[in-house]
Parts: sequence; structure tokens; C-alpha cells
Amino acid sequence: MKDYYSILGVSKDATILEIKSAYRRLAKLYHPDINKDPESSQKFRDINEAYHVLSDEEKRQRYDQILNSRDERAYKDFMQYIQEFVDSIINGMRAPKPRRGQDLRLKLELSLEEAAFGCTKTVKYERWVDCTHCEGKGYEGEPQLETCQACNGSGRRVSGIFSFPRPCSVCKGRGVIVKNTCRVCAGRGRVARVSAVEVSIPKGTEEGDVLLVKGFGHAGERGGQAGDLYLRVELLPHERFKKLGSDLHTEVFISFPRAVLGGEETIKGLDGKELKFFIQPGTECGSSVVLPKEGFPSPQGNGNLVIHIRIEVPKSISLSTKKLLEKLEKELSGESKGTLRRIFGL
Repeated sequence: MKDYYSILGVSKDATILEIKSAYRRLAKLYHPDINKDPESSQKFRDINEAYHVLSDEEKRQRYDQILNSRDERAYKDFMQYIQEFVDSIINGMRAPKPRRGQDLRLKLELSLEEAAFGCTKTVKYERWVDCTHCEGKGYEGEPQLETCQACNGSGRRVSGIFSFPRPCSVCKGRGVIVKNTCRVCAGRGRVARVSAVEVSIPKGTEEGDVLLVKGFGHAGERGGQAGDLYLRVELLPHERFKKLGSDLHTEVFISFPRAVLGGEETIKGLDGKELKFFIQPGTECGSSVVLPKEGFPSPQGNGNLVIHIRIEVPKSISLSTKKLLEKLEKELSGESKGTLRRIFGL
């Protein structure tokens, strides 16, 4: 909780004259037009907050109660009104300052190949942009102003549970209303439009990576800087490969004779290149073959490609094939026969 007495450098039983004297001295010392220290603006604001609370008997009494009770909820409610009030005092009737646009956070779906080898993606999305009809001003031509009837031009109205003056909600604290607002943006100075931006995807992009595109968030208000665009990467499921860390896993189905006899097989890697690997004689279903550095690229080096072997069992066979299998079954014995029964369910 802010200690307004310490900010003004007065005691808790200070008189109103002592408070005013301290405020005048500090306000001259820290006024932003005089003091160019970057921290002076915040100090000037704190000084104004402290003065406008302690110089008012009702506000000071309420502040002392909250300070003594340490009631955080009451303090937050109190500060909401005080800070809005001080904003209206400090800003007065000056034109609102430029405001930076909000950042945008979107999901970017990538295929495994796009993430692994990099690419350029065109991202389309909706955002606030400057209204071209009024060039972001919110009005057409020269502004036609009239005094706000809700606050009688003061820019402030008394409202809230503490009856503190707050910026007028009708004129937004300006004291005047623009009559000739832009018919396209309704005075906002911005309109919602679909934008497109090309994003460069670096090689080895991982799930959960966030790509920053500066200046492609919502447009700022009143000439303020645009926000940024943040794209969080999500990898789409792949039809052949499963990514675990930097390793890629896949399944290859081979025939029973190939599993028994062994031999050379080929598979297409993630980049489409033909990769050769060797099946050891007597390979069992569920065993694996590892091809080093043929997996997903990463700054630490490529991962491995792990090939899981599956025995392909035909759902239907011809009569001649059946007779061959029956003959093979008779010739097999012991462990080999058990292997055949285990694989084919004979």
C-alpha cells in the first residue's frame, strides 16, 4: 500500500497547510516540464495522488481507515477511483496520447516437413488497422467540436461509491464531443481487416516454439506504434512418422520369409530420400532398426530414425500358398515350428 504521508514527507498528523506546502515544493521539483529525469513523471504522479487524497478531509479519513486495517480489497477499490481522478487532473483537456496497439497471439500449424526443413508460410488473420478513410483520426475533415452536456465541458463527473470525480464516460474526459465522426470507423480511427503476412519458418522448429513478427499486431491508436504478432507452433500429425524428441519413429511391414531369411530393405526418409537398411535373419516382430542422424534436425544435431519391424500377415491367401504353408509347417519343428504358429496363429 502506498504511504502518501511518506511520499509528501509529512507526518500523519500534518495540517492541511503543511500538506499544501509540501505538495507545492515537491511538484515544482518533479514537474516533467522542469525535471527531465525519466523517473520524475512517476514521482510527479505519486505526489499528485498523495495531495489529492490528503488535502480532502473525507478522502484522507477513508485512506487512514484502509491504511490501519490493511484491507487489500478496500485499498484496490479506493485506488481505482483515486488513480482515474488523478489521470483526469494531470491530463486535463489535453489530446489523448498515442497508444501502442495490442499484441496478437495465434496458433500456427506446421507439417513435420515444414518444421524440419524450414519454409515460408503466409498467415492470414484479422486485426485492427488504421482507417484509411479518415487516416486514423476518427473524424472527417476538420473536427467539429461541441461541449459535452454530460459533464458541462469539465471532462469529469462525480460517481462511484466514494463520490470521487472521475473522467466523463461520454466524452472520455475530453470535455468536448466530436460531431463529424468518421462514417467508416465510427470515430475509432481503426477498422477490423483481414491481413496477410509471410513468415519465415527456421529449420528445426519445435512444437511450442513462438515466432515473433514485429509490428503485425493491432494498429496503435492515434498514431501509436503497432503491436506485435506472436505465433505458437503446433505440429500436425504425420501419416508415417511420429516425433519423440529429435527422433523419428516409423513402422515397416515385412513378410515372414524376409523376417526369417533377412535382407536389404528401403524406406523413404522425412525428406523423401531413399534410405537402405538391413533386416537381420531371424528378425522378430517388434524389433527395431536405428538409422543414425536420419531423424528430426535440431541445433544439437539430427536425431535418429527408429524403424519398428512388423510382420505382415495376409488376411486371405490362395490355395497354392496355403499348400506351401502347410508343407512348411510339416517341415518345421521345435522352436521354428513354434515361431510359425506364434506368427500365423496356426
